[in-house]
Amino acid sequence: MDTVLGWKLTPTERNDVESNRFDRFLPLAGVLAGLLFLTGLILLRNDPPSESAVAETFAYWQDNRGQHQIIALLLTPLMAFLLLFFGTGLRRRLEHGGGGSGHGMVAFGGALLAAVTFALVGMLEAAMTNAAHEGERQAVYTLNQLHSYDWLGWNAAFAAMLLATGLGACRNRMLPTSLSWATIVIGASLLTPVGFFGFILLPVWLIVVGLWLSRGTEREGEPVTG
Repeated sequence: MDTVLGWKLTPTERNDVESNRFDRFLPLAGVLAGLLFLTGLILLRNDPPSESAVAETFAYWQDNRGQHQIIALLLTPLMAFLLLFFGTGLRRRLEHGGGGSGHGMVAFGGALLAAVTFALVGMLEAAMTNAAHEGERQAVYTLNQLHSYDWLGWNAAFAAMLLATGLGACRNRMLPTSLSWATIVIGASLLTPVGFFGFILLPVWLIVVGLWLSRGTEREGEPVTG
């Protein structure tokens, strides 16, 4: 049997310890996702818009090929991976005391869609860097047009996740009232013409909510004593 602080653990208690460790990681995945998201926003701030000419678009992707390969092959897959864990944590917390309201399922569905969108953006980034390396100007321009509207998928996904989380938190009090309402406002903004400002706040929201929920998880955990 394993031991914790000198106490011998039975197989059942050992499984409980491992489960508690996993539960604590779920909200922290949101913190890590927020930090990566913020890094991505900084790195992508100079991406050419859809109005850019073919030559300008091609030159950008050719000159910044290395940077975007890192984003495509490392940053976006990690974001997708972490959002799945964070979405699972949200679902579990929203279903606790939620009376089967469905908020948890919608929040997880939003996180899943966001993860898929990040994976697709990674594919677009990888394809554009490769096309630029091969000198395929028209291919780079076409892919950049798709890349310019990736926010449509993100806004829909995060709007569902935040609105469900905010409304569910108002119901079961898993977040402070002010944070619950801020979540609802940010989520609703993503469905309006001012959604850009809500999108910029998403990394901060992921970090703040992830930290808050991780504190709650630690308080809920019971130490194994024998």
